[in-house]
Amino acid sequence: MSKVNALYHVVFNTYERRPTITFSKRDSLYRFIWNLLTERNCKLLRINGVENHLHMLIDLHPTLSLSWLIGEIKRRSSRWMKECGLFPKFDGWGREYFAFSCSQSHRDAVIDYIKAQPEHHGATSYEEELEHVFKANEMQWDSMYLS
Repeated sequence: MSKVNALYHVVFNTYERRPTITFSKRDSLYRFIWNLLTERNCKLLRINGVENHLHMLIDLHPTLSLSWLIGEIKRRSSRWMKECGLFPKFDGWGREYFAFSCSQSHRDAVIDYIKAQPEHHGATSYEEELEHVFKANEMQWDSMYLS
């Protein structure tokens, strides 16, 4: 039997980074995304976020491409959020997403980082966070990545 370690820390934001993810209703969104991932044989190890973006640590099933999966999550959750009535100001997701591969040895640290999102964003903006995460993953940051 083949074994694949395909852990990804994925980040994406709301359209124009508007604060449209209602804090009190976000658990419903997270359950919806968890169900989507489970249906596609992926594992959601952690999800959290704030009003204008979310973070996930996922174990990607080896038969799927990351870009297809994130597109599916964004399409399906956007439609659901607009129809369910829990997120009346939600206009959709931003065009881009950011993903960083993660080794098993860093898994718990990434989970802790995702858990602490609300506290983290009391002092750090989304843009500052992305710049830091890009540098930590030895990737060149450019503010043009934000739409």
